[in-house]
Amino acid sequence: MKPRIRYVAALLTILVAVTGCSSASSARQEATPTPIPTPIVPVKPTYQVQRGEVVKAIQFTGRVAPVVEQELFFRTAGYVGTVYVKRNDQVKAGDILAELETTDLQNQLAQARAELEAIQLSATRQITEARANLLIAELRLSTIKAEDPTVEELSAKAGLEWAERGLKDAQKALQDAQARYWEPDEVREAAARGVRDAELNLEITQAQYEQSLQARLIHNNNVQIQQQEVDLARLWLQELEAGLDIQRVRLTVERLEAQLADARVVAPFDGVVLSLNLADGRAVEGYKPVTIVADVSALEISADLTDKQLRDLGEDMPVTITAIGGPGDEITGHIRRLPYPYGGGGRSTGVEGEDKSTRISIDSVPAGTQLELGDLQRVTVVLERKDNVLWLPPQAIRTFEGRKFVVVQEGDAQLRVDVKVGIESEDRVEIEEGLTDGQIVVGQ
Repeated sequence: MKPRIRYVAALLTILVAVTGCSSASSARQEATPTPIPTPIVPVKPTYQVQRGEVVKAIQFTGRVAPVVEQELFFRTAGYVGTVYVKRNDQVKAGDILAELETTDLQNQLAQARAELEAIQLSATRQITEARANLLIAELRLSTIKAEDPTVEELSAKAGLEWAERGLKDAQKALQDAQARYWEPDEVREAAARGVRDAELNLEITQAQYEQSLQARLIHNNNVQIQQQEVDLARLWLQELEAGLDIQRVRLTVERLEAQLADARVVAPFDGVVLSLNLADGRAVEGYKPVTIVADVSALEISADLTDKQLRDLGEDMPVTITAIGGPGDEITGHIRRLPYPYGGGGRSTGVEGEDKSTRISIDSVPAGTQLELGDLQRVTVVLERKDNVLWLPPQAIRTFEGRKFVVVQEGDAQLRVDVKVGIESEDRVEIEEGLTDGQIVVGQ
């Protein structure tokens, strides 16, 4: 019995051992944790500080437009009577493009013109006679003025002076003769006769001078009388013209002609009709633009810019122009006009307000390049250019509370370094201070 008992005990020991190992093995398998994947750490881009060119520029889009264009409008309200043109038509200066319904106005004008013609015809004879009378009076006045007695008056005055001098000389000779008592009496008598002759001559010349003065007075009176005749003839002519209502009817004609002109749209210069907002019978308002006429022989670029863009621009700045969506060489030009207050401002139509567009003049166009109205163009204005300077892309530079800095990679270490920047473009920022050529910078 003892060997059998030992066998059973050994068997039980083996079973217990096996069961224990299975339980331990199961326990170990249940305690093994699920593996967690290693997180992927994003790699930040790095940039190398380089040396080269940095260009600060502004780019904007504009359209090809005529240099000279004008909005046209009726100066009075009404209904459109006739439209004589259509869009893209060529017109000449003075061509009537459209007019309002003006049948009644034209009838009034025709009646006023007929009345004016009748009054002028009936007044022709009277006015002609009045003009002739005025001419005759003016000729008589001219004749009287030509009969000026000035020469006779001067001659008479000179003769009077000679006579007065001759009398003085004769009196002196008589005094001298009387003083020479030793001379014969005949000498003194001759001297006395000389005095009497001189006195008589003085009386004659005095009368002649007074007669010349009288002739001067008569001449002056005749001039004044004839001047009055001229004035009366001129006044009579003016009264005839005014009395026949010529001026009144003429003013009526001019007023009706002005009203008819206000009811028409007329081409101010040779050009092309760019737009037309008119149709027969449609009601229109006065001074509201209805068409645009442009001179397409001279073209430029028109663009509407923001205040931020305008602040950096100035008139006469050079630009380059390239077509959008098509091939073509660069066209050179310059800024001709900026809107107020950034430049000289645009024309004021008095209807729609001031033109706020920026205008770019075209200086030279490469051979084979064609510009068409309305084509989109890209305009580039270089504000500043620097060569051989350090630069980084904008995404390499960080800003915090107004401070600009970069993160420089030095081996395994990263250092923050303050930088001073200069001019900036879309893809390059000038580094003035803080970095050296070849350093590696970690981007954001």
